[in-house]
Amino acid sequence: MKNKDQDLKSKLCDAYFSILNNSNSNSIKLEDLCLKSKVSYDEAKKIIPENSFNNHVFFLQTLITKLDNETLEELKKDISDDTISSTYDKILEGLTLRFENFLEYKPAFKIISEKLESRVENFFALLQQNYSFMFNLLDLVENKQNCILKTIKSTALNSLFIKTVEIFLKDENNNLDATVRYLDKYLRDIEDVGVIVGIVKR
Repeated sequence: MKNKDQDLKSKLCDAYFSILNNSNSNSIKLEDLCLKSKVSYDEAKKIIPENSFNNHVFFLQTLITKLDNETLEELKKDISDDTISSTYDKILEGLTLRFENFLEYKPAFKIISEKLESRVENFFALLQQNYSFMFNLLDLVENKQNCILKTIKSTALNSLFIKTVEIFLKDENNNLDATVRYLDKYLRDIEDVGVIVGIVKR
């Protein structure tokens, strides 16, 4: 039953962002969502929390969780036999991969982040997920890292990521050139601070 519910949730989420990506409005009728996802109205009502249909946070959290799992799995494969790249390079690769997976949904993200209150809502809704992603990313690239230091670094990376999201959403080009350029700059900035305070070693 749990797997079935998860499958229905995934179908509804995919349909929600597919509709958003091809529209200029975040107003989506449940009937349209059911038609697109091929999920019955009654099943959809059971999956989507009450009062959440007009609140994009439910779908956003579902999608980000899925994309983050895919990103970490992809990174794990990419660096499994990598003995040459530095920790910095691996972190940059992981963050870049995350944005690459976001790129397909950029039109939808722009729609649901159009208003300031929506961006603030998204920030708080995804705060724990962003922190968890950074923590798991550091788990992959840094073996046996002190938990306190990992927490500090995860918080710093989360802050960096939020700044870069603004660049990502404002960039009108359908590529990541500007995003990765700023990502690299911001990452170097926090690395320099980390070296100065002794939590990062070069």
